[in-house]
Amino acid sequence: MEPASVFFCSKEVELFSALTHHQSGLILISVMTPDCEQVQPLLVKCKSINPQVKICLGGPHISAEPEFFQGLADWMVIGEAENLIQEIISCAINDFSVMNPVILKSNQRVHLDLYPPSPIKLGKYGFIEITRGCPYGCYFCQTSSLFGTDVRHRSLEAIFEYCREMKKKNLTDIRFITPNALAYDSIDGRSLNLNSLFSLLEGIKKIIGETGRIFFGSFPSEIRPDFITLESIQILKKFSDSKTLVFGGQTGSNRLLKNLHRGHSREQVFSAVDLAIQNGFQVAVDFIFGLPGEKEEDEKETVKSIQKLIKQGAKIHAHSFLPLPGTRLSDAQPTSMSAFLRHFLGKIARDGFLFGQWQTQEKLAQIIKRDY
Repeated sequence: MEPASVFFCSKEVELFSALTHHQSGLILISVMTPDCEQVQPLLVKCKSINPQVKICLGGPHISAEPEFFQGLADWMVIGEAENLIQEIISCAINDFSVMNPVILKSNQRVHLDLYPPSPIKLGKYGFIEITRGCPYGCYFCQTSSLFGTDVRHRSLEAIFEYCREMKKKNLTDIRFITPNALAYDSIDGRSLNLNSLFSLLEGIKKIIGETGRIFFGSFPSEIRPDFITLESIQILKKFSDSKTLVFGGQTGSNRLLKNLHRGHSREQVFSAVDLAIQNGFQVAVDFIFGLPGEKEEDEKETVKSIQKLIKQGAKIHAHSFLPLPGTRLSDAQPTSMSAFLRHFLGKIARDGFLFGQWQTQEKLAQIIKRDY
């Protein structure tokens, strides 16, 4: 059998070209909720160009609400798909009738060492996923519902081997994917494993050399503020090339933090920012506005907290609440922001203390409530 051609398409025109030049094929797409409005017509277009093509969808939105794409895909995978991909591809090449039903549920929690973080055999290198799963189960977040509350870590040696492969290609800027960078190799995901953290970053630095850079503690490897201690910040100071650390603050209201199941207080955010700035880092703190159940007093506490953080030297990364499918707050209604809060956010944005896509996300939240 002739080996299959594999295309990684970042643009629609690339995908349409591949469909035009091949009689059959399999399209694999990971779907996030904000992408649904673009993905739906894309699938229709693909089938119109090449009716023989088969489509398999996965990702966080499909895992929560596959019904939205019913009739547009041949298969939809709920959960972690690594253990099913080979079977799906085999059926696409041989007998399409083998895989039934259309919705495939993957109940297996994947062992990360069994799969590379990127398809390096195809010459593709990317961020290294070092941890999957999160024990906190924040009510607005899809991570725990998609990957579970038991944390799984990629082993040190597996990470080092991937870094060696990157080094061979002169790729020495190393970035990571993890729900909480400082929880690496923690047994329960709620405590620091300083020895493993040090070994991870020290080992990577030895591989990539002095000219290599480790971006740890910034997107997409942000940090929970309650994991910032004198010991952990010293490790970051020694090894991380991230000039700005990103902390998940989410709100300045302790009442809302408790209701969101965050597991930390606003005071811990202040403490984390102090430690980081004292050790030479810049800090961006994530905040979510329009949270369900947010009251006037919560807004005032958030504004006071932001003012304090700015005085400490932090900047604010602003988001609007999205009722994401699969989360505890998927059916919740976003709270309309007061004129006072909007004016405040606009002012600190103009002053250079706030950034982010919160206004775009606010509109997206209404689309999600309307359509999904």
